[in-house]
Amino acid sequence: MPDWRVVERAVLAKAAGHGEDRLLVLDDGRGVRCAAVIDGVTDKSGRDFGGASGGALAADCVARTLAALPADVTVGEAVASITAELAALRRTWAVPDDDLRAPAAVAAVAWPRRRLAWRVGDVHLAVGRRDGGRLRWDRHVGGKLIDTVLAGARAAYLHCLLLEGEHPENLAATDPGRALIRPVLERQAALANRDDAGPFGYGVLDGRPVPERFVETFVLPQDAWEVVLASDGYLGPAQNLVTAEAELRASLRADRLRIMDHAATKGMAPDARSFDDRAYLRLSREEYAV
Repeated sequence: MPDWRVVERAVLAKAAGHGEDRLLVLDDGRGVRCAAVIDGVTDKSGRDFGGASGGALAADCVARTLAALPADVTVGEAVASITAELAALRRTWAVPDDDLRAPAAVAAVAWPRRRLAWRVGDVHLAVGRRDGGRLRWDRHVGGKLIDTVLAGARAAYLHCLLLEGEHPENLAATDPGRALIRPVLERQAALANRDDAGPFGYGVLDGRPVPERFVETFVLPQDAWEVVLASDGYLGPAQNLVTAEAELRASLRADRLRIMDHAATKGMAPDARSFDDRAYLRLSREEYAV
């Protein structure tokens, strides 16, 4: 049976700096046993974490915890371990228990030898299944309802301002649409990891227990030959990195404000390379890898 290896990987910050996305690849010399894309959540608390952002600290914590887990850990045990480590760091960071704006991250993890992948949060995942000499893709695009609603509200407001004569460059620099939705952005953590949050509830790794309904698992079938993990800085889990980058470039050229087909809760700043950090990882079984 061919083993798995990384054939493409990339981590790019939206602007100058290190960004908040992380890749983790654990290879024991016989191939990949664990791989992950981890996306640090944009911190809205305004706290100073010694020069690092809360999202970056949380993403690093998730990566360290995954790397230390035993090979036979269950998904539930992995999520619980990550939660415990983030809760401990939360105390180190002196974040009060009743403050929900703790450093947080989302992640998609593949355990290819165990024919299993899982995710918490809005990270993209795709599985390429071998069909003769071709691959047939099952795509699982990440997202959550609260972001869809807020992105729509922001887009509608900016469309109104454009029709009233506002210049797109001024809107890109000031993003009044982001200011419009900021009160909800600052409070939406109240919806996270709550079984009683209704359709707006979502899962996140922030030191609080993650309800089972927010932990998605995916069985990799026998004919699975490739796995793609990508953060939501990409439009989706494209079948290769060239396609992912091309799709993003075309979308940014057409819509720097992020108010059209791929509306977002923030636009692309004038001095930025994209509207969000992005990370991409493609695994393939060696027999098929290119």
